[in-house]
Amino acid sequence: MNNADQVEYWNGPAGQKWVDQSDRLDAMLAPFADTVIAAAALKPGEAVMDIGCGAGALTLRAAAVVGAGQGALGVDVSAPLIALARARAAEADLPARFELADASAFTAPDPADIVISRFGVMFFDDPAAAFANIRHAVKPGGRLAFACWQALSLNDWALAPLQAAMPFLKEAPAPADPTAPGPFAFQDKDRVAGILSDAGWANVVIEPVEQAIILPGDDTESTAKFMMQLGPLSRLLAAQGIDEAQVEAALIALMQAHKSPEGRIAMKSACWQVSAGNA
Repeated sequence: MNNADQVEYWNGPAGQKWVDQSDRLDAMLAPFADTVIAAAALKPGEAVMDIGCGAGALTLRAAAVVGAGQGALGVDVSAPLIALARARAAEADLPARFELADASAFTAPDPADIVISRFGVMFFDDPAAAFANIRHAVKPGGRLAFACWQALSLNDWALAPLQAAMPFLKEAPAPADPTAPGPFAFQDKDRVAGILSDAGWANVVIEPVEQAIILPGDDTESTAKFMMQLGPLSRLLAAQGIDEAQVEAALIALMQAHKSPEGRIAMKSACWQVSAGNA
């Protein structure tokens, strides 16, 4: 299985950007960590594995619940993010450990009671094979609980920056493959159910979660700068050499409709909360 492109991406400038913005990103995505933790129904003493753990926010949440028995293990391909996760665990004195590894091929030292993820499982070249390997790391009767994004068109927080850039593009971007590894690869819930079933998971349940995301930044200007640094827009700007000042101005104007009385920007999001069992 070859996830080389993802390994390269998350160990390059993108990984470092996520490290630099980790506190703001974790605050933005905290409601989805809450959703995963609730769906996981963790119990003290359980062993947890977090796939695509990033800087470890969800892993640390899980470790605080399950305690110092077997604790929580976070797995990610990004060396910069794993380094930050380890530092956070040491500072918080929580029973969490982290492995720099590709979960599609990783062999866990001990079987887990449950695998969790907050937007970390949509990047595999061969997702069915990856989820089969992950299932082998889970005890019989164990569980799976993760969040993944629905379609880009339902996620204004990601769509708005692209809409702002469209008038300034030198050429229209090629239509994206909706199943290609990336944030929105699991937008089709029937496909997700099929992947998990093919991988041997049972009792698959997929439920929609829709809510507003409060974007980082105290005003439209700082929020626009944040949105231009991360995600699809940052790659588009780099690829086409677009005038960033024009895009930023257009994005600020677009976000005015989403501005709260306190000056914060709230935009629509939609994800799937997925649960399954290892029969």
